[in-house]
Amino acid sequence: MTARGERRMRRGRRAADASSPVAAQLTDIQRENARLMARLDETERRFRRISRGVLKMQEDERGRLARDLHDGVGQSLTALKIQLELLERDAASGPVEHLRRLAGAREIAEGCLAEVRQLAHLLRPQMLDDLGLVPTLRWFVRTFQKRSGVAVELVTSVIDERLEADLETLVYRLVQEALTNVVKHARTASARVSLTADGSHVSLSVADRGAGFDVARALQAVDDAGFGLRGMRDRVQFFGGRFTLRSEPGEGTTIVAEVPRPRGA
Repeated sequence: MTARGERRMRRGRRAADASSPVAAQLTDIQRENARLMARLDETERRFRRISRGVLKMQEDERGRLARDLHDGVGQSLTALKIQLELLERDAASGPVEHLRRLAGAREIAEGCLAEVRQLAHLLRPQMLDDLGLVPTLRWFVRTFQKRSGVAVELVTSVIDERLEADLETLVYRLVQEALTNVVKHARTASARVSLTADGSHVSLSVADRGAGFDVARALQAVDDAGFGLRGMRDRVQFFGGRFTLRSEPGEGTTIVAEVPRPRGA
């Protein structure tokens, strides 16, 4: 071997010796990054489980309050209404003024009873547990139209008779919040709710052609500008889903939520 060849070999060995610690260090960094990413994924999964647990506790409490209103206050008001009706019948031959006051009291009791029943349904409609999401949405849309005067088109395509209980609650709350926003902010006479579900995903969209708004400004506002947008987005993300919001001033608003169904569903 020539002197030049020997010098090249020595330089190669020195370069290899110099690169070995660097390569080892890079490998250690890659392993640490992989460990941190795995830990981050596990932390995110735990956070989602905890958050979903909190949401379930809230829904359970809503259900308890709804039952208390219906079975407690509602039954008391029903009994009061019956008693007033009996007093009206007994006072039919008495002074007209007394009869008028009894009729007024009965009407107040009837109004309170109707409001209590409505509040109980809004807190947690029993039919969501008994009949499922689609019948509950049909009921909600009907009552919403009567209360608000906003015409709502409901389109559903769900392959299963029932979805998972948590997903049914999620979708119902999203529709409830989104349509409330239509009344409060959109200044429009109509909206459209579309729900599709297959074996792997549930997709919901709520759209209107109303006033619209600046999405970035609304999401950055401290009080969420009264839209509840961050709450809807967070709920969807807790379920591992994707929340999309499209809106421009004067161009209406569309909210889309796509949520995966549990494996084996």
